[in-house]
Amino acid sequence: MTARRAAALFAALLLALILAAPLAGSMAAPVYAAFSWICHQRPDRCWRLADHSLPVCVRCLGLYAGALAGAAAGWRFSRPLLLGSAALAGADWLAEAGGWLAPPSATRFLCGFLLAATAVPAIWAEPRPALPRRETV
Repeated sequence: MTARRAAALFAALLLALILAAPLAGSMAAPVYAAFSWICHQRPDRCWRLADHSLPVCVRCLGLYAGALAGAAAGWRFSRPLLLGSAALAGADWLAEAGGWLAPPSATRFLCGFLLAATAVPAIWAEPRPALPRRETV
């Protein structure tokens, strides 16, 4: 199995768990507990499904969806796109953490999506050739 397919499969599995958890009732407690290690799970920042919060916030959901999109589409790694999306996500987070603005859920989702979609292709990217060494005398 290629790294790209493994990444797509892993992201799809995580998204399936996230979307199935609100529908599983009390049987989903381990899923919520597992995701609590990496997400704050604040109900005001989580989208709802079947009148229950998802086990991750909107930004984390965007990360998982972006990882799946980037892996499934087989996008090529681009350092400028990754740096741009990281700057955008960082600015979004910093503005929120600093109390300057409260971005809407769609903005949080989009920032997470773009960050993961541009970062995941680094898994299967070809390494850059090393620069030739200069001889020292």
